[in-house]
Amino acid sequence: MFKLRPYRGLLVASVFVLVIGGLLSAYFFVEDAYCTGCRRGLFILIITLIIFVLLVVVAFSRYGFRHLWHHRPGYKRG
Repeated sequence: MFKLRPYRGLLVASVFVLVIGGLLSAYFFVEDAYCTGCRRGLFILIITLIIFVLLVVVAFSRYGFRHLWHHRPGYKRG
């Protein structure tokens, strides 16, 4: 049966990516106060946010099937 719930595994993976990427970018920001460390941290933060958003969009992709939102009992397939 089709359920309109987001994919739980993808949501967990997106939170995991967000935490690990945030910690890694914070490490680069704190490690080096010069431009090289800040640029690496900013680059990792941007990539992390892009991956996070893509995972959340894919996790909620089931909501794109509007024809499955309402099941009418009188609906006949065929």
